[in-house]
Amino acid sequence: MSNALTKQIFELIKLNNKLIAVESPLQERLRLLINLASECQQNTINCYLWTLEDDQLHQLVVNQETLALHKVNEYQAIAKSRREHYFEILRFWKTTDLEGILILEGIFPWLGESNTDPDFFLTAEWIKSALINLKLHNHNKANKTAILLGPNASLSSDIAPEVPTVIQQLPTIEEISSYLPQVVPDYSHSDIHATATAGAGMYLADIDYGIRQAIAPGLITPDELVQKLSAYKIELFKRIYNVQFLQPPRTPIGGLELMQQAFKTYKRLLSTLAKTYNLRLPKGVLLIGPPGTGKSYSAKACSAQLGLPLIILEWGSFRSYGNLAEYKLKNLLALVDRINRVILYLDDFDKGFAGNDDLSKRLAGMLLTWMQERLSEALILASVNNIEWLPPELTRSGRFDEIFKVDLPNYGERHEIFKIHLARFDHRFGNGGDAYSEEEWHRLLKQTQRCVGAEIGAIVERAAISTFCQMFPNDVSPLEKLPPLEITLSALLEARHNINPLALREADRIESMRNKAALQGQPSSPIDSSIYSLGEIDIFG
Repeated sequence: MSNALTKQIFELIKLNNKLIAVESPLQERLRLLINLASECQQNTINCYLWTLEDDQLHQLVVNQETLALHKVNEYQAIAKSRREHYFEILRFWKTTDLEGILILEGIFPWLGESNTDPDFFLTAEWIKSALINLKLHNHNKANKTAILLGPNASLSSDIAPEVPTVIQQLPTIEEISSYLPQVVPDYSHSDIHATATAGAGMYLADIDYGIRQAIAPGLITPDELVQKLSAYKIELFKRIYNVQFLQPPRTPIGGLELMQQAFKTYKRLLSTLAKTYNLRLPKGVLLIGPPGTGKSYSAKACSAQLGLPLIILEWGSFRSYGNLAEYKLKNLLALVDRINRVILYLDDFDKGFAGNDDLSKRLAGMLLTWMQERLSEALILASVNNIEWLPPELTRSGRFDEIFKVDLPNYGERHEIFKIHLARFDHRFGNGGDAYSEEEWHRLLKQTQRCVGAEIGAIVERAAISTFCQMFPNDVSPLEKLPPLEITLSALLEARHNINPLALREADRIESMRNKAALQGQPSSPIDSSIYSLGEIDIFG
């Protein structure tokens, strides 16, 4: 919370730090300025704000939780006469008789790592030199401190040791619960806790906006508010972090019994009893195998098994952020730590290392450090097609403790996967039902022996569409009782002939992936013992 952040800042000021960097998101800016100005007033200290946008200096005054800005004319007169200096405020604060706290907003872009543009580089070096001189000049002045404020307090290595950095953390559930009575004063303790849990991972300003947006149409129940706030959080995470945030889904999964058994073990490791024996979740779990074999589906199944929400991140997307990639990853990992019990799923993890460049190595280093040192009960899952693209240090024990090979589904698994997808369209397969004979299943499973789960899903959907079009060749008026859609074996076989499985199109590449996965990972499925098992089959059938 901003109050805790203000306390940290003033503790640094008491230690005679003349330069302090503060990282705070834009949406929390007003709350932070009010808290800083209020603390200054209580200690009879002047508080000033300079913004890059208008190059004006204002004194901050708080009156009944309202922030007022009073222009400092002394600075305006000097700044107008010396416009050739882009950051005249630094010269001014070094020599002026004014005392107190100066908040400099918008200066961080020049304080990060070096830029190749000559003009930018010269300006950045001038600013850094001016800040150091400012610190030295005001060292013996007790009541003169400059606070560098921005959403990304990245400092280059040459100036970072001179400027202590304070980062505004996401509020805890307890902090959110303490704040919520100001927004929903009539809620009970249990309703407050449920709402706070739904708001975990958001700043107070975001929670406040989400709640006000939810209640704007009229009165809603606490349960409805929780649902709307959760929906707002999902949308917000997509915009800010470019991730999907899913509550534990109801996801049936066909096969992969050994992996599912491991997921059940992880659930037990989350218990208080397991903590008593110093047992913990694995640092990370790798799922390796060819595309379409169900790695992403397995992550959702793990979420359902553990009852934990799921954050889905396309790891390769961080490369598109360029210089902001590390900042984005730092914020995302802080989000995971704050939510605590959550699954972070890194989809296509290997693609982020395809370039083998400095950015990939820095991101990998950040992730490894966090995985090694974190205290949160988050489970890290990562899917990989080409494990040889990963740096070797990622796959050693203590980083990704468990590695599962997610292979092409065997006969028994394909039978289960077919039934799961058929149940979406054909009522006969609901609740574990069946409509085909054993002989028909043998025929279908033999024809799909190199198909992965995603391709089986596509086959069933195509067959369902074909069946629908045969049932209703023309548009008809809504009927009182619709006839059931029943998918025949022939419709499935026809759909199969219209799909060329990846494992046949790219046989050499897929076999290479499978072999490397077998060397690195433990099996996620037991040997096929179903009635449909036919032993060793020629893979090119």
